[in-house]
Amino acid sequence: LDEIEWLWNEDIRNRQMVQGFLKDKSIGDKRLASMPDRITNTIHLADGSTLKRPTVINAFAGSALSSTELWWEAWKKFMFHTKVEISFGNCETKHQMVWSLIGPIPRSKYPAITPEEQAISVQLQILYLAILDAVFVFIANRVAPGRWEKVRQNLCEALIYNKDGRVCDILATSYKEKRIVFLQEASAAFVHKARNHRGLTDTFKIMLPTTFNGKRGQNSIILVSRAAFDISTAADVTDKVLGHIDGNFLEAGDLFALRIDDVGGQGYLLVSFHGDSNGLSTRPVLEGLHAAFVKRFSGNVFIAGIDANTSSQASDKFHHGVRDFRALLERQGMVSVWDKADDRMIATTCSARTSLQMQLNKAVSFKNRFSMANMSLKDWIL
Repeated sequence: LDEIEWLWNEDIRNRQMVQGFLKDKSIGDKRLASMPDRITNTIHLADGSTLKRPTVINAFAGSALSSTELWWEAWKKFMFHTKVEISFGNCETKHQMVWSLIGPIPRSKYPAITPEEQAISVQLQILYLAILDAVFVFIANRVAPGRWEKVRQNLCEALIYNKDGRVCDILATSYKEKRIVFLQEASAAFVHKARNHRGLTDTFKIMLPTTFNGKRGQNSIILVSRAAFDISTAADVTDKVLGHIDGNFLEAGDLFALRIDDVGGQGYLLVSFHGDSNGLSTRPVLEGLHAAFVKRFSGNVFIAGIDANTSSQASDKFHHGVRDFRALLERQGMVSVWDKADDRMIATTCSARTSLQMQLNKAVSFKNRFSMANMSLKDWIL
């Protein structure tokens, strides 16, 4: 903690809230605030309920956000004195303190972080998360005291409450004729909801990797049609595929490889994969998938659904561009559902950030929500 105290006294405490913190691009590049927020924002518990961090940027309910002083007491209690039971998706559960859910940030996956910061990255994340939440509580109560909470409540009702249930309803209706559905960033709570959704489980078998990570909530899973596939032939071959991927940048649940036969006896290698935010892990993963297919699974049909996080506007070594990705597919002998369509004409994401998030420099006003949105071709079926 000596290094953290030194950083606080010599640097961080002297910064301005907006220009020195919220608009500091390096904090976003290093994931020092976004990563711990993702893990602790809304924690999905083993019993199916959720626990929310006291912050303006989630659906936390209570009077603790009405002042900075009340919030700080509630935040410390939540982070350092609350024990939670987390499900890992395979009937295994674990009790641990909230702060211990936050893991180190690997430089191999996020190269912007320095070796020194990596060594103390857990402590840094907790510090930056506390600052982030404090800034938002201060601003909300200064700008719209007594009024901002109603606005947030309306947003939560429209976008957050029962989100997993609505996703299951959509899959069970709009996608009921599909043979395969690839999902990424699935939480243990979503899997619990899906397994208890009669319409969904009547149509699909929900397949999980043995490395399913209930803590991170960022798991790649696959739904296969019960009518189209022989479920008894399904086998998790993730370890066999990982053996052909160079590097140590994947975390448990990022990739799931499934070998299965259809009802006619044709074998399939199905892969669901979630890449890092800048798409840099996508290249070695695809190269490894190609090697695994050639050496181990060449008699099967290969189909992959991946969140490659490719960028149509990639312009530096820290991002994987769509043009480079297409060239990689061609070298590997793979084809995509997009074929050779101009990526400027198609996009699978349209993301415009509000001002209530980790990187204020990326905020977009409502009137510019389309013209200044991050629109890219990030998702692929190969």
